[in-house]
Amino acid sequence: MPFEIQVSGDNEQDGKILKNEIERRGLNVKSAAFSIPVSSVLYKTLNLPKVDEKELIDAIEWNIREDIENFRTETHYDWDILSSDGEFLNNVVVITKKEVIDRILDISKVAGIDIEFIDTAGTSLLNLAFLQKEKVERNKGENNICVIHLDKNDSFIIFSQNNVILQTLDFNASYYENLEPDEKEQEIIRIINEINYLFLTVNEPKVIYTSGFFVKYPEIKAYMQLKFSTQFILEDLDPVLALGLDYQGSFPLSLYNNALSLAYRSIK
Repeated sequence: MPFEIQVSGDNEQDGKILKNEIERRGLNVKSAAFSIPVSSVLYKTLNLPKVDEKELIDAIEWNIREDIENFRTETHYDWDILSSDGEFLNNVVVITKKEVIDRILDISKVAGIDIEFIDTAGTSLLNLAFLQKEKVERNKGENNICVIHLDKNDSFIIFSQNNVILQTLDFNASYYENLEPDEKEQEIIRIINEINYLFLTVNEPKVIYTSGFFVKYPEIKAYMQLKFSTQFILEDLDPVLALGLDYQGSFPLSLYNNALSLAYRSIK
């Protein structure tokens, strides 16, 4: 089963916490996959001509020069080719602050864990959604992939169709739990309005995958589906289905979709 730990924000202390929690469970972890929250990442999609890798990197660096300058601090970036369209390539670039990567490096060093790779929470969940799409016959032909993820500190909607578009969502679980039923309804409407704002600029998907705290607050999904009516179908992003897990328990594993999608990629 996945487990959570509470971190302090201090890199050395958090490395010790991670090491102690792993040892306490009798786990032998030599290496691990880490992820960056979407709030710390800038996603940028670039449509560039097909050229050799060096020219492609030069073109990417030229196109993200202004974005890097806007961070006003040292950055790291990485990129991948999403798809090919005639003589052009659709590339996704992710940019983050150096201090975000350094935090992972520091924590892993103190914990004695090698880093296999670092992903972003958004692209990690998109990968999980692509896997689930192929498991459900009616969804196989759908090109637009969209995930809404609600979490303690990192809620967002992410969309992919030869590009990657991300919009953070203002969701506070502690605040939501203390609301009266009528107030909860108004809060869900506010989140729906945030989601609809994204679809003013992109082609609407037929299916939106719901992830994270949707299983903890099923009324959010139910009310969203009511308001969206036939606009979308809301479908649980279920790691048991997507990854073909042999799991018979009742605890909803989709609370830990990000960690499980990272683990799958690490195994592959």
